[in-house]
Amino acid sequence: MLVQNNVPLAPLTTFRLGGQAKFLIIIKTIEDLKNAIQFCRTESHPFLILGGGSNTIFRDSGFEGVVLLIQIPGIRCLNANDKEVIYEVGAGVIWDHFVEYTVKQGLTGVECLSGIPGSVGASPIQNIGAYGQEVKDTILNVQCLDEQYNLITLSNQECNFTYRNSEFKSGKFKQYIVTSVTFRLSKILEPCLEYPEVKKLWNSIKIGTNQSQSKVQPQDDERIVEINSLRELIIGLRKKKSMVIDESDPNTRSAGSFFTNPIISQNEADSFLSLTKKMNLPTPPIFDEKSGFKKLSAAWLIEHSGIKKGDLYPGGVGVSTNHCLGLINIQGTTNALLAMAESIQKRVYETFLIHLEIEPVIRP
Repeated sequence: MLVQNNVPLAPLTTFRLGGQAKFLIIIKTIEDLKNAIQFCRTESHPFLILGGGSNTIFRDSGFEGVVLLIQIPGIRCLNANDKEVIYEVGAGVIWDHFVEYTVKQGLTGVECLSGIPGSVGASPIQNIGAYGQEVKDTILNVQCLDEQYNLITLSNQECNFTYRNSEFKSGKFKQYIVTSVTFRLSKILEPCLEYPEVKKLWNSIKIGTNQSQSKVQPQDDERIVEINSLRELIIGLRKKKSMVIDESDPNTRSAGSFFTNPIISQNEADSFLSLTKKMNLPTPPIFDEKSGFKKLSAAWLIEHSGIKKGDLYPGGVGVSTNHCLGLINIQGTTNALLAMAESIQKRVYETFLIHLEIEPVIRP
């Protein structure tokens, strides 16, 4: 086990922000993880877990402890039949590499989650989702170390997935460490075209082709081509919004969407609509959620509170020129980033009485 000293944290995150970690240990196996934890306990060092760094913000002061960088590999087929395939995937596998792998197999379930940065181990923690899909709908179970560092397996139901949340993020499993995730993917279900923006663009590129939308079960090669085409469409949409990591695009020095879309009650939604009408604003997008709740667009709230794409803030930070949900580091600091986020939250609340929740995890 190699213990590295005084390691810069900024290169390990998509924001490229943060000070140094006193120690860093790269974790390739479960045994590595157990040994590293034993080291931390013996030496009385605090520790934290880091995956792909796409949803993490480190303080400018760094971390006076041990960062355990999870790089557990592997995509293993546990079972396959005519209808589905079950894979166990190591927590350190890059998420989009796994998505690409499944698309090439002609499988559906995560195709609309193409291009999302980060690692597989982080996917259940915040229940990643985009363009009409959420990872909870394909997760069979999650393997992790519990608080006594015993290896256990939690079912989908035990994870208690909700919108961008789970028991790992804000519940009773916050101290658990994900080591692998098991997914159930389909050989027969059609690609997901639920999201209006995706459906509209998909239909437009199909006009004039000979491919029938009414086919119940396309041949394997046709199915792979179709799912891969949807993956490329999704990645294209994300790139236009600078939501795909690209070193040549400064807008991607971010965590993707910085705020989650607010979930409100029907009464709150009625009050919100009444307010926007009085303000003579265009009708805001509102989406139905379970149990009668409604989901608002954080991007719409930000834009209509007077914040524009490309706005610059003190300290070398700003709003992406391609998407107002992308807060970016230009040549700034974590303190400047968080001050900008607080300013945006305040502006939205003063305008609409709606509080925006920060999606990335802010590390001590």
